[in-house]
Amino acid sequence: MSLTGKTKAGSYKDLLQMDNSNGGVDQTVRTVVDGEGTVSALGLADDVVKILPQNDDTTTTFVVTDKDNNTLLGVDSTNDLVKAGIGQHIVNTQVKGFCITSANSQPSTADTWSALSSLGSARFGADLQFGTGSTPDTSYTVATTADDLVQAIWYLPFNITIDSVNVWFGQSAASGENVKFSVMSYDVVTAPTSSGGDLSNGAEVCVSPATVTGFGYEQAYMQNLTVSTANVDSGKAIMAFAHQNNTNSDLTVNMQLVYHLR
Repeated sequence: MSLTGKTKAGSYKDLLQMDNSNGGVDQTVRTVVDGEGTVSALGLADDVVKILPQNDDTTTTFVVTDKDNNTLLGVDSTNDLVKAGIGQHIVNTQVKGFCITSANSQPSTADTWSALSSLGSARFGADLQFGTGSTPDTSYTVATTADDLVQAIWYLPFNITIDSVNVWFGQSAASGENVKFSVMSYDVVTAPTSSGGDLSNGAEVCVSPATVTGFGYEQAYMQNLTVSTANVDSGKAIMAFAHQNNTNSDLTVNMQLVYHLR
């Protein structure tokens, strides 16, 4: 819009200004208002630009697009998220891996939950087992398994939200077995005492939506887990587990847990 030919009375509502007694922009962040005093979401100072919704949070509080109007950067004040890229992924999205390998002959006991490694390798000294229940055990006392437990736990130094979990696995024998997976969160003793590493108050946060029927080593299998509890707080230990009905086929498992900081 051009102001050419417009009177003050016919254009003042479209003019933006800051209420600073004619002092202009200074070191104080001041809200930009229109000519009749309606407050905008924009605040300005000589070194600061601030966006503050005045009436409602929205999923498009701040948006940057390319010339074709594809959103490249977006601030979602409704869900307190910042997203980037044409696919609009949360900017602090991370991927955590868990795994075991059939070279370790795991799981070694039928109908038992076996922990996956949270490190890049999966060289457990022995199968780290968490019971035979419908979910992994909700507590664990370290005995002679400290080295294996350290490899299995992922200690959270920050709050996270789990977005998704997918898992690939392969079997080492021609005869297939039924397999399912679980991700658990635990309270963990961090003090340097005789109970250091002990786990308690376990809760299942991700679960296989169904048991996968395996048909042996002639194919690889993939499953998306159901996220039942997305938010996990800092100071918790997260562990992942595999469970199969027999032991005549060792597993190689590659699990990816997608999360973002909150």
